[in-house]
Amino acid sequence: MPEARTERGTCRFVAAEGQGGKPVIRVELFHGTVSVLTHATLNFNLLGGMSLEKAKRMAETINDSVLDLSITLSSDHPMFAKSAK
Repeated sequence: MPEARTERGTCRFVAAEGQGGKPVIRVELFHGTVSVLTHATLNFNLLGGMSLEKAKRMAETINDSVLDLSITLSSDHPMFAKSAK
């Protein structure tokens, strides 16, 4: 049975303009505590017709409700084996 490793870190959600000027909700991690996402950007693409102002309100609502972010990697994942060395 594969083992799993979970990394957890504090974050915030920020509304920004994505590709083509469409609003996205971006996850910004604090302190680099989730090493798997160190060189990555995690965005949520929003439905068409969403304004940047509405996306900002949505990000504020999410920030008021989310404690932290966690990601779990199975030992079957190549990144798990690489970091275990």
